[in-house]
Amino acid sequence: MNDEVLQLYPPPTQGVPLSRLYLEHPLHRISGSESGLVYSNFVSSLDGRIALPRPGKVSHGVPPSIGNARDWRLYQELGAQADVLITSARYYRQYARGEAQDQLPVGPGDKFADLRQWRLEQGLSAQPDIAIFSASLDIPASALQAYAERRVHVLTGAEADTGRVAAVRAAGAEVHFAGRGRSVDGAAAVSALRALGYRNMYVIAGSSVLHTLLRDGVLQRLYLSFAHRLVAGECFDTLAFGPELDPAPAPVLRSLFYDAHATQSLGQLLTCYDFGSPAP
Repeated sequence: MNDEVLQLYPPPTQGVPLSRLYLEHPLHRISGSESGLVYSNFVSSLDGRIALPRPGKVSHGVPPSIGNARDWRLYQELGAQADVLITSARYYRQYARGEAQDQLPVGPGDKFADLRQWRLEQGLSAQPDIAIFSASLDIPASALQAYAERRVHVLTGAEADTGRVAAVRAAGAEVHFAGRGRSVDGAAAVSALRALGYRNMYVIAGSSVLHTLLRDGVLQRLYLSFAHRLVAGECFDTLAFGPELDPAPAPVLRSLFYDAHATQSLGQLLTCYDFGSPAP
């Protein structure tokens, strides 16, 4: 596999290795940021599709036409730098049905052994902990117990169903209330996680969770791969789902790479955006 991508921004234009591309953004050591970084990552078609219905399954998934091993490697590199992964109850329901795309990073096997070793060399735990945003608390106990080796937090609203709170706790997760009503407040959730000692939070949930974090102004960085495909579809997920954001967030481009060797060599753009003041 050709390991090179073309750096377009910032200048100079030059070829750089794909492997360790995002690992070279030492997120866990960003200088001048005691509170760490809240960051997310998606792969999208050019027409903004991140997920479509999967034949014979209940859930949506990344379209095969845009999913690719090169982007997946970068997804894992970002996961390797996280203290905690922010996900949603939907992943756990998919896991219980056998429909989950993969295990939560950092992935198993030889392919990502270097990333697991890298975490240990940096003084990080073997795997990042997990934080689940959920209003419904519809989280299968069997799926929670599959991650029993990690510390799992569930963040929900103050008026969450008490029976489901008890069930989640009985399955081994810690429950924290972060928001009025039953929904999670993004700012309160991030504040609660920081109070627990987490600095770098990798958001790997879907469009509703991303909308929550954007709405509350706590997402700080977005990694977005644009696969050079138009997939259309009448039922699809896009980056953020929810009421119109006003004012609309205006992130600043931090880096741009062209990867000519992804998606059957049709290529993809690898972008990184900062919200607010660009991080070092």
